[in-house]
Amino acid sequence: MHKTKNILKFIRYSIAFAFAAIGTLTQAQVIEEIIAVVEDNIILKSDLDLQIEQAKEAGYYGSEDISCEILDQLIIDKIFIVQAQRDSVQVTNDEVDSELNRRIQYFVSMFGSEEQLEEYYGKSIFDLKEEFRDDIYQQLLSDKMRNQVFADLEVSPAEVFEFFAQIPSDSLPYFSAEVEIGQIVVFAKPTILQKEKARAQAEKIKADIEMGSDFGFQALLYSDDPGSATKDGALGYVKRGQLVPEFEAVAFRLEVGEISEVVETEFGFHIIQLLDRKGDRIDVRHILITPDIENQNVIDAENLITEIKEKLENGELSYQEAVAQYSEDEQSKQNGGLLTNPETGTTFFEMGQLEGGVALSLDMINVGEFSDILPYQSYDGQSGFRIIYLQSESPAHMASLENDYSKIKAVAKQTKQNAEMEKWLAQKAETIYVRLDEKYQACNLITTQKKP
Repeated sequence: MHKTKNILKFIRYSIAFAFAAIGTLTQAQVIEEIIAVVEDNIILKSDLDLQIEQAKEAGYYGSEDISCEILDQLIIDKIFIVQAQRDSVQVTNDEVDSELNRRIQYFVSMFGSEEQLEEYYGKSIFDLKEEFRDDIYQQLLSDKMRNQVFADLEVSPAEVFEFFAQIPSDSLPYFSAEVEIGQIVVFAKPTILQKEKARAQAEKIKADIEMGSDFGFQALLYSDDPGSATKDGALGYVKRGQLVPEFEAVAFRLEVGEISEVVETEFGFHIIQLLDRKGDRIDVRHILITPDIENQNVIDAENLITEIKEKLENGELSYQEAVAQYSEDEQSKQNGGLLTNPETGTTFFEMGQLEGGVALSLDMINVGEFSDILPYQSYDGQSGFRIIYLQSESPAHMASLENDYSKIKAVAKQTKQNAEMEKWLAQKAETIYVRLDEKYQACNLITTQKKP
């Protein structure tokens, strides 16, 4: 029954690692060694070493040598990717952007600000996103295929009770004190006149370039993209799906050397130049002009969220209604306003996982109440205000069905899913080619079943 306890830890590790990739940016380059091949997908020794390190840091202590277990997981991911490609499963640019934004936001909270994150890695937020866009796409593709395979798998209450009853009392997990919190966010937004002023500035810069001014010099002087401004506005070679849709739609239609009309995206107004084209990749540079946010914009946002809080407190609005009508943070809005813990993938947070200002505000309120208005800055630099809502809190305790049914159910479902996955992988072993380096042949992997 020791295995059950390990499963609990492994699930926590697997989710946590999904948000740790950015933390590897500064690792030294090593000679790459291919240790496994799944159709035309490869797994490198450096991939395995990195995940072993991350697993240990996350507190997973499975078998004495966890390399085989983690290699199995890497191969499983590749098998799901191959099957997703065969089944024409699609991952959209918006889905990739949303996941990238979520992960960047997590790391911004760890470092304290976007500036500190950029300073630590020597890269802009834009560059960080672009560096990991393909990795995120691959992971989302694998996850989407996995979800499709197990879409109809459920566990009954009887199965949950049976699963819990099999865990020895001395192996029950201990849960720290946790809270569930939501938020209502209002950003300081530019007015129409401010946006028109930014567009006019971009049009003036474009005209100057057409009259002979150097594009790179104009980028250095005026571009609001700190990651590219000092590099003549260069973004480097990119593929389709790596840029926001409005930018990409124009950039890929340009001829080499051509400069675009002014393009509006969520970030502001861009002037784009195509420098080169190689197959399905383009080399582009740009100048970004963002509308100014003035003090009055901030005052307007604060006035609006003050009005929202008054309506919440006098009963004119429910929390759910306020989120639906007013909240401008799309990620939490899609989850009913609740925040998702990036370390666990759930809506539960230990107090030590919360930002200092949020944790402090929770000391002043009870379940079902709202915090004072707090300043807020999003992952992409938008500033504004938010109200924190305390949905639930639980003290530190030993796991029980009464208090933790949803968590126990999730682990029971995962255990059942693991058993079904073994059956599915055994079937796919007949149609998906997997080759393993001889040094790992001793691993008893469920993903490398012997073929007749």
